Amino acid sequence: MTTVFKNNTDALAYYNQYGFTAVESTLDDNYLSELKSIMLELIEVEKNTINKPDYKDYGFLLCAPHYADKYPQILDVLTNEKMLDFVESILDKWFIVYLYSNNCIPPNGGNTKAYKPHVDTPRYIPGYHQSIVAMITMDEYTEVNGATWVLPASQNQKEKPTDDYFYANAERVVVPKGTICFFDPKVWHAAGTNFSKDWRTCLLIVFCKPWMKQRVDIPRFMQHIDKHKIPKKIQQLLGFDCAPPANFKEFYGNEDERTFKQPFV
Repeated sequence: MTTVFKNNTDALAYYNQYGFTAVESTLDDNYLSELKSIMLELIEVEKNTINKPDYKDYGFLLCAPHYADKYPQILDVLTNEKMLDFVESILDKWFIVYLYSNNCIPPNGGNTKAYKPHVDTPRYIPGYHQSIVAMITMDEYTEVNGATWVLPASQNQKEKPTDDYFYANAERVVVPKGTICFFDPKVWHAAGTNFSKDWRTCLLIVFCKPWMKQRVDIPRFMQHIDKHKIPKKIQQLLGFDCAPPANFKEFYGNEDERTFKQPFV
């Protein structure tokens, strides 16, 4: 069983040493169950929308906020102060969402494209964090249903470990439903195989510095949604305040006209 810390201070010390950590969340159990149902529905919607025979992202959503018109509760997780406080302790203020997706593994021996040992961001700047991964479990994670493998303290290891070394030394992230697991994007990890009879589900939110380009342009992915219905703080997190200017007014104009409105950090 992975140690799940009650407070961010202890969790942060563990994260800095081992490249990952787990924290008790304040997320409501019923809310997580509702999100699980929504995500499983949207996985099928997105698969049918893309409709490609070689589709390899089954179990992931390209941009979960895209569906906030029908399911506005998708965005509520971005108000969780415990998660945001931890991210701020790593990235400082004004971070944004690089990716908001999920990682859901189908049952009966299912796995995903993330089942091989890998790092998410192979960019190494000593003493500098440009992003952090938050994985919010919507199920209990067990060795049977595909709990994530992680190689402790491997966040500075540039060379890929052999599979034999990885699986001999990696730990399984076995945690209760509702745990927030944070990962350094440079730590070596792998998804497990789900041998249970049910989906194994989580939310996957990657936060980054505001000058970084998002995996997809989230504000443009949400153009069909009235942004004025979205709280200002969530707009900032989703990247609405850090778009590169496309003309003089967007650069030199007043706050309502400028597209990059937050401090450059």
